[in-house]
Amino acid sequence: MSKNQPSHDDRRWYRIGGITLQVEADRPITRQTFAPKFESFAVDGPGSDTIYIRHRFGLPNLVGRDLGREVYHRAPWAVYQTGDAWFYLGIAVDPNDARPLDFAEFDRGHGRGTTYSPTDEHFLRGGLEFLTMAPTDQIVLARVLADRRACYLHSSAVVIEGAGLVFVGHSEAGKSTIAGLLDGRSQLLCDDRNIVRRWPDGFRVHGTWSHGEIPRVSAASAPLRAILLLTKSDENRLVRVEDRMRLATTLAACMIKPVVDSAWWQKSLDLVQTMMNEIPCYEMRFDRSGAIVPALFDLARSFPPTSRGEPVR
Repeated sequence: MSKNQPSHDDRRWYRIGGITLQVEADRPITRQTFAPKFESFAVDGPGSDTIYIRHRFGLPNLVGRDLGREVYHRAPWAVYQTGDAWFYLGIAVDPNDARPLDFAEFDRGHGRGTTYSPTDEHFLRGGLEFLTMAPTDQIVLARVLADRRACYLHSSAVVIEGAGLVFVGHSEAGKSTIAGLLDGRSQLLCDDRNIVRRWPDGFRVHGTWSHGEIPRVSAASAPLRAILLLTKSDENRLVRVEDRMRLATTLAACMIKPVVDSAWWQKSLDLVQTMMNEIPCYEMRFDRSGAIVPALFDLARSFPPTSRGEPVR
């Protein structure tokens, strides 16, 4: 069936960072069910690494059910863990409102999960911004990425002549600004969240659908050749960062964190250590004039053509 034809199946597949999400529902899934930003991530079937998510409508009876140990409690979620499962209970901002708003359960590795919504109203309305029906898909993905030597980084990422460049920084640091300066001269992966993953042949940066000010996103990936720490300045230049403590602190702070535990932290900090050892990092001092752009092209071209690679899914 052509992607341009309407479909009324109950199953779809989306690939991000090398992971396929198989999304099923008790209602038909059409091309209008999920927001257009997911279209470039759509694939025809499961992959070698697939997470299975099922959407059901109508909340289960939780009265008397043992959800295990509460590990997080802050609206909109209370999170519970047992030895072999995770439970996400939607809660109201008002602490006196004890009604469950929605519910999700996942196995220990978050490889298979079921979500429960009170009604199918939002699902049938369409244009959903999240595949998991949660406030953010990162709740699930940020956790499973750690098991795959990967993480979400609060970052903007572009591909210049086959070289992946990642720009990290807090909100208002200039991630969307630099994406705008490079618009039309590079391939934008995402201006706010990207996945960095250590594959057997090295690090790659993968685009995500979690965009910021710029709604264009890409499912492509490229070899990660440099990480740039954004600093707004009156000058425009790249300065190699050798301070490992600064690097470790910055990269850890820019990681998107799920409900964390000691195992997640250990895997993530090990990944940061590997990133610092293998990927050159620079402080990028820049203003809004665009004068920094030639330096970024020079940096991308400094890698041998055979090592730059081409963007791939």
